[in-house]
This record gives sequence, C-alpha cells and structure tokens, in this order.
Amino acid sequence: MAALESVFANEYGESDYAFHPKWGRSEQMGAVKNGSGDELFAHFTPVGCCIIGFAHESSMSPYRTDPPELWPELLSSVPAEFQASLNEPAFDIASTTFVVWRLASGETWRTDNIEYPDDLYGDGSNDLLSRMLMSAVDFADWLEENYEVDVVGDVVANVFENQPLSDTQLAALNSKASLANLRKVVAETGYPLA
Repeated sequence: MAALESVFANEYGESDYAFHPKWGRSEQMGAVKNGSGDELFAHFTPVGCCIIGFAHESSMSPYRTDPPELWPELLSSVPAEFQASLNEPAFDIASTTFVVWRLASGETWRTDNIEYPDDLYGDGSNDLLSRMLMSAVDFADWLEENYEVDVVGDVVANVFENQPLSDTQLAALNSKASLANLRKVVAETGYPLA
C-alpha cells in the first residue's frame, strides 16, 4: 500500500501509508495516518510485531483528562519483548488508545485484557486497522478518490500479490512523473522493482 501510494503522493503531498524497511537493525516500521490526527504504527522486530495507535474520537483518548493520561491498564499486558516499541519516541505512546501485538512464536494477535468503554467505537482500532485490510479493488478505489486519478486496477492487484513493479506498470499508474523518480520513491518503501 505504501509503495502504491508513493507513486502519487510524491507529487501531491504526504502519504497516508508509509513503510520503512530499514527502521533499525533487523527492524521495519509501517504507519497509517488518516489526515485527521489518527495514526497507527506497526513495529516489526525479530520478536514479532507491535501495533500502537491513536484514535482521537475514542473515549479512551488520553486527552479525556487534564492532564492527559493513558486509559487504565492499557499497556499492562504488553510483553516485555516489545519494550523497545513502547520506548520508541516516534510512536507517541503518550497519545495511545490501543496496542495490538503478536509474538513471532505466537499463533494469534493479542490485546490488553482491559475494561473498554461502553460504546461502539471503543479504542478506535477497528477503524484504523481496517485501512490495512482493504482488498486490491478497495485500495484502487481509495487511491482514485484520494488523489482524483484513474488507477489501473490490474497493477494494484499485482502489487497485492507481491509481484515486482515494472517500468510499464509505474508509467501506467502515473504517466506525469519521471520513471526515475517513481522507481526511487517505490524503492524507498522496500517494494521490489522489475
């Protein structure tokens, strides 16, 4: 998703999707932002993946109190293996409304066993995580709407199948940008190029 959006965002502004394949030694980081202040960070390390997010409309927002404070017990069950994720300044832990994790040795994703507010929105994770779970068709539609461009659905589908992007496909996505620039921004996301 970050690779595909970079083809358009390099001309039109900051991406909603980002991926940093060399975040740290043996670490990668993906981020999703919605332009309204909500964001999530997925930190991939040898021990697993820790997803940290903030949804401003959540009644679990730290800003529900003055001074701001995290929802009670929000981080209480996060395994010690993810302490580096919780200490990463870029993830703005002080503004967290949800944490989801999966150890490399684990079989399922986990969240804290806490008392959630009695509303449908909850911690906001469903809303933000759904942006990472779009199908190729839905993501192509999102790109078209967000960037007001025509998007070649077959190219998006190929990327969702992890097929390397060719120069022909890059040009089909964005014929206005130079191929050298498109290759550069896609390569920065770590996505394979043909």
